[in-house]
Amino acid sequence: MAFARKPSGPGFSELRQHLSEGISLPVYCLFGDDQLRVRSIVEWMRKTTIGEAGSAFNYHVFDGEDSGLGKVVQQAMSFPMMSAHQLVWVRRADLLISSVDDEDALCRYLEKAPKETVLVLSGDKADGRRKWVKLAKSQGYFFDMLTPSGRDLVTWVEKAGRERSLALTTDLATLLVELVGEDLQALSNELDKLAVACLDEASRLDESALQDLILLQRPVDPFVLVKSLGPGQAARGIETLSQFMAEGRSVFELAPLLIWRIKQVAQVSALLREGLDQRQLASVLGASPYAIKQAVDVARDWGREGVDRAFNACAEAERSLKSSPLGADLVLERAIHEICKAP
Repeated sequence: MAFARKPSGPGFSELRQHLSEGISLPVYCLFGDDQLRVRSIVEWMRKTTIGEAGSAFNYHVFDGEDSGLGKVVQQAMSFPMMSAHQLVWVRRADLLISSVDDEDALCRYLEKAPKETVLVLSGDKADGRRKWVKLAKSQGYFFDMLTPSGRDLVTWVEKAGRERSLALTTDLATLLVELVGEDLQALSNELDKLAVACLDEASRLDESALQDLILLQRPVDPFVLVKSLGPGQAARGIETLSQFMAEGRSVFELAPLLIWRIKQVAQVSALLREGLDQRQLASVLGASPYAIKQAVDVARDWGREGVDRAFNACAEAERSLKSSPLGADLVLERAIHEICKAP
């Protein structure tokens, strides 16, 4: 799991604190890769500023690629209908500016934005060198919407789980992040699947049952294969490989994952010999505590000789997959047999 990146200016935490005190700005520029939470923020603004009844007349959504700036500004400068406010949201707003005149017009709007309109400009990125971006930042309108990472991401998963009546512990949330990755939409989708699987039973599912469900729905977890290996365990390793293949997994999918994980085990083994503890390993390698614990367990079970043998077997497998006349499945089986040689 990657470490939390720092926003270049005010980020989600500052925005959340600001919104907890009320919507007080006429413009919100929400740019970054965390567009899932941007959508949630805009929906909260819609309910807060105009409500369901007023949305038909006072909620306007534009796409920066399809809508000209003139049309957006015209709507933003108009008065709301039978309401104190209107909400105007421009998605992919970075595509809205196509000329110097457009940029000048947007800057004029930002300098004298009407208080009756809440204008939200959002997108994956905004060029910090642009005049309108610099102006938005100087006015306090710009918020850097980075996807949460590290502990913040685990906290997000725990909260999103509670919203779906899933009793996710910190360890289970960490496991889900490790298996799925840091994409919020992918994590949200997996939580939705878990919620459906737990329908009518969520309150009765304990931590062990939830873990089984998470692992059952997982993408390929190469550590399942790695943990089945080890000195004298060739039969079990080949059986686990066969199970993955029976599920429709490709050797070209499994081999790189296996090689990647064993290289991680080799790194962990070397750092353990240097005296680092698990917390320090997570920091040095940029991996989650869950992944580090798995790698530490394997490294200790195999011993230095076993880890070195596995690392060399993977290096040979990498070369053979590119050049050997043997089929890819035989190359991977041969690597497993080499990893599992009896001491």
